[in-house]
Amino acid sequence: MSVSKRAFQQLNPVSIAEVNHVDRIQELYILHERVDTTLNASVTELFPCLAFNKNFRPSTVEDFKQFLYKLNLSTAKSSFDRKDADAAKLVIEKLPTMEERFLKDKMEIAIGITNYLYNLNATKPIKTVVWGYRAKPIGIPKNHAGDIFVFFKDGTKIGVSLKAGTKKSKEPLKNTYVGTQYKALGLSTDKLQSELWTRVYSKIPGINDVADKNNFIKNKEVTRLYVDHYVNATSAADDLYREMLVVAREEFCKELNKLDNTSFISWVKETFNLQRKNDEVPLVMVKAVGTTAEEKGDDIVDMIPFTTNFHAYLNNNSVQEYLIDIHTPKDKKTLKMTIRSDSGVRPEKGTSGQGRLGQYLQLKMQYSGTL
Repeated sequence: MSVSKRAFQQLNPVSIAEVNHVDRIQELYILHERVDTTLNASVTELFPCLAFNKNFRPSTVEDFKQFLYKLNLSTAKSSFDRKDADAAKLVIEKLPTMEERFLKDKMEIAIGITNYLYNLNATKPIKTVVWGYRAKPIGIPKNHAGDIFVFFKDGTKIGVSLKAGTKKSKEPLKNTYVGTQYKALGLSTDKLQSELWTRVYSKIPGINDVADKNNFIKNKEVTRLYVDHYVNATSAADDLYREMLVVAREEFCKELNKLDNTSFISWVKETFNLQRKNDEVPLVMVKAVGTTAEEKGDDIVDMIPFTTNFHAYLNNNSVQEYLIDIHTPKDKKTLKMTIRSDSGVRPEKGTSGQGRLGQYLQLKMQYSGTL
């Protein structure tokens, strides 16, 4: 389901009396109970584009909100692709429904990013800033990792990846999924599936009545049994999740360590969102802390092409981290990687959208910089 459709349903509730299917009722419950994280992230992406392009520099959350409420989006079309016009409208419409403290935090970040754009403009004049939501602006690669795109008056452009946190926090620089990375590397998941079945899923009570090692992946009956197990024996279910993280990390490290040097370098270059200055549309990482934002450097972009050796291994002091040592003739760095579930187990969701074991091969994988 598209984000805009989800948002529309949040703004226009459907009567339960109109819904007959149990799963549909569960879906509606989730839509109204949870905050749509994709739209909330868009607050920090879209609003700075609108403000800068309209020559507005917000000083407080309240005057930023007033600017947005008064803004006629039909006069701000340079800030987003026409395919994202409905989504832009919905982000603004959703403002009054957001929890006040949460919105304050998001709006302060948006102020910080707007300030960054004005500071950047002072060093290199900007023509326009475009929100890169679902549709990328003309001239931008479709797979570019930027959240917003800055077009300068001299014809050059950059993509800006936006992060938010505290001064000491280390935000993920790469967000992907385990199965996605197997596919990116052209690897079979057969061994991973076999180990997950033997060491994790086969331990779910009643599993042999509904599945075996050949058909347990994305099996709704397996998910249903797992959710029941979580409800009835949470501690035991937590143990299975921890073992799942061990299996996923062990197997991926084994696969990485089989790669030759050239393949490893290519994998990092293609999937780690490196800030390469010579790219046609360079990627710049910007981190916001409160109402300030600044560019962050890239610890590995210059050394990766010269990698002579690498080794992936589990961090035994963590239940979800694995590390990758990379060596060059002059240097060594250790990449901090994470494999984990990006959501919990919620019985009211039924068999769809469950986290932990309910994610099967699609646990979240992240890179958070160097140690």
